Amino acid sequence: MSEINQNRNLNNQYSFSVKTIHWLMALGFVLMWSSGYLMHGFFAEDSAGEEFIFAMHISIGVLLAMLLLARIAARALIKPPELPEGFTALDKRMAHAGHLALYILPAVIITLGWAETDFGGHGVTLFGIPMPKLFPTMDTWMGIKLEDFTSENHEILAWTLLAVVVLHVAAAVKHRMAGHDVLYRMGIGKK
Repeated sequence: MSEINQNRNLNNQYSFSVKTIHWLMALGFVLMWSSGYLMHGFFAEDSAGEEFIFAMHISIGVLLAMLLLARIAARALIKPPELPEGFTALDKRMAHAGHLALYILPAVIITLGWAETDFGGHGVTLFGIPMPKLFPTMDTWMGIKLEDFTSENHEILAWTLLAVVVLHVAAAVKHRMAGHDVLYRMGIGKK
């Protein structure tokens, strides 16, 4: 067993790299939800303010895609700590389902956002640096307006992810109050 795994198992925490990715992604999602909300509610369509927020939203999305790939690689390479003793079978199933959703939903949401941007011919950039074009510029396919379809589903799933994150945080608080200090595993609090 590697030294990283031995240390992690001794203190029942995730590795430093996994904790770093987790908290950077959490910050990224806060910025994404905030910028998405600002784009739709506070700026006139095609205004300079909306364009700036849109560019930031896309750039943060690219960073989140990179972090998600790093998170998946870390998950494959670094075994997570065991769930705390006292978790019921239902608690364990819910924890695994919630964590799986926290991998799948961001992947789908980011893909839809990238597709929306490419379909509309805008091009994805990372703070002005062009990213690969993954989807063709297309208006419709089989009668479906692609930019509208991907935009609507991107937004619906972003709200779904927000609900999953709220449940994730609520479960962590619930387990902390029940004496299972799962927050400690991600670097908050003391065992």
